[in-house]
Amino acid sequence: MLQLILTGVLLGLILAVITSLFWNIAPVLQKEALVNMDEIDASGATKHTKKLFSNKKWTAGFGLSILGGLTYLLATQMAGIVVVQPLMNVGLIALVILSSRKFGELIDTQAMAGILLMILTPVFIAFGGVSEPIIFTSYFGIVIFSVILLLGIVIMIPLSHRVPILWAPITSFLQALASIFTQWFTLALFSTNNLFEGLIRGIVPLILLGIFTFAAGVYAVSIGLQKNPAARFNGIVGTISMFAVIFGGIMIYSQYMSQPIFYGAGLICGVIGVILLSKYQEMMEDIDEEIKQ
Repeated sequence: MLQLILTGVLLGLILAVITSLFWNIAPVLQKEALVNMDEIDASGATKHTKKLFSNKKWTAGFGLSILGGLTYLLATQMAGIVVVQPLMNVGLIALVILSSRKFGELIDTQAMAGILLMILTPVFIAFGGVSEPIIFTSYFGIVIFSVILLLGIVIMIPLSHRVPILWAPITSFLQALASIFTQWFTLALFSTNNLFEGLIRGIVPLILLGIFTFAAGVYAVSIGLQKNPAARFNGIVGTISMFAVIFGGIMIYSQYMSQPIFYGAGLICGVIGVILLSKYQEMMEDIDEEIKQ
């Protein structure tokens, strides 16, 4: 167990935490840009693409997301998505600290408890003894997984006009699809010593992860952040995405936990930590709105 943690899995955990920092800070930059932009909706999202990329703050957030995508790709190769995905909310710690300094507010007891739980999350996950992902021999699992999530997206988009927070699970499902195809791509890419040959083997998942990453990172996130408080939106996205990707990792890539109690404790810490830190972030957003008014 200790040898496993001190090798590639440890580096994978570190890269996952770095990814989380990028992916939690990026939406804040984009949210600040989106506040002053015309409303973006699903039916006319494409016409807003030029406007989004012409905004420096939004583009900076998007750039951080892309950088996070590269570290995420390496992290999934080293530790697998079942290890990496539960850590995608750890970056909320940085947001809480930055918000506290920005507004001069003390970090309350709930937020401190949330930070502690988020720190414990990777520790428990590491000791969960998650097996390495194995490339599938049948496409049945990944097809069924993809169809279920795509069907959920198709159902929720029309309802999102009346219930804007539905853009959070829509974004989660798109991110989960991107994560599943990222794992497929990394397994294919490093399945041979010849990276060019590996790239050819992974061309299909590479295209698919690009499509779903773009759909999630440009449109779904922008629409969702524009219509909802960032803290609540990010918290829901991270939590749903986490469980969807874990299910996919177990179902498609045959990953399992040799110490499920530790892994389960890590998940519980992560979920409760997200709830506590999201509440603090919402309070900071309310203060920001009061100051602007």
